[in-house]
Amino acid sequence: MEEARRFSFESMGSQWALTVWDDIPAETFDDLTREAAMRCRMFEERYSRFRPSSLICTLAQKTGTVDVPHDLVAMLCLCEQLNHLSNGAFNPLVGSTLEDMGYDEEYSLKKIDVIRPVPDFSSVIRIIDDTHINLLQPVLIDIGAVGKGYAVDLLRDFLDVQGLKRFLVDGSGDVFYRGDEPLRAGLEHPDDPTKAIGVIELRNCAFCASAGNRRRWSTYHHIIDPRTLTSPQNILGTWVKADSAALADGLATAIFLCDPDCLKSELLFEYCILNSEYRVKRSQGFEAEMC
Repeated sequence: MEEARRFSFESMGSQWALTVWDDIPAETFDDLTREAAMRCRMFEERYSRFRPSSLICTLAQKTGTVDVPHDLVAMLCLCEQLNHLSNGAFNPLVGSTLEDMGYDEEYSLKKIDVIRPVPDFSSVIRIIDDTHINLLQPVLIDIGAVGKGYAVDLLRDFLDVQGLKRFLVDGSGDVFYRGDEPLRAGLEHPDDPTKAIGVIELRNCAFCASAGNRRRWSTYHHIIDPRTLTSPQNILGTWVKADSAALADGLATAIFLCDPDCLKSELLFEYCILNSEYRVKRSQGFEAEMC
């Protein structure tokens, strides 16, 4: 087995890592990792709602037809599909609501008296083509539920183009593993990050997890049900395996909010859910060794 090289860096408020098993010169590895970190930084600068200069914050002041990058349209298309399949439970227009709840630029974690409702996706955003959307009212988009996974996919595509055959892009729990040799990954216990509730083998796929134990304040965590303006408490953690990290990332959030069978009617993925009673529900194809 080739010896792995690993590079870690900070991005999007979390720790990222890039692992490469290919036998490449040290200088090539350094160039690849430097480029990967730069691409993540540029992605964050463009799409983070916590950066006043970002495209996301700029769009929050606009209406009408606007020219946007293809990547944003791709993320919004995925969000639109998840919104439709979940009957509105998955909604990326929660930005202003999260701000009002205290999950804002300053991370004040102090909610205001009146929380703005989450706008209906189809009533506010119309996707025109690959580089244009129509904003029917000002809205603060939060692409957090798919964005980190999408950034993982961008790095995957970049490394594929470089000809690498075995690598792991780890966006702090949102991962894509390229390789025919299986890679074992743990299902982190939501209440104790030093433990795992199971182990799964990955091959040429994405694997994403979500839990309510991080970014928690008051009665909230980072997942908000737009219909009730509350954070789901009946689920502790979710894990999703899919062909892309953007899809797995979005689904890991979506199955906090709706029955996964509503999503499996049109999307290919496998899942595992740990509820508040520590009972596990998983799809037939989620082949993991449970502890």
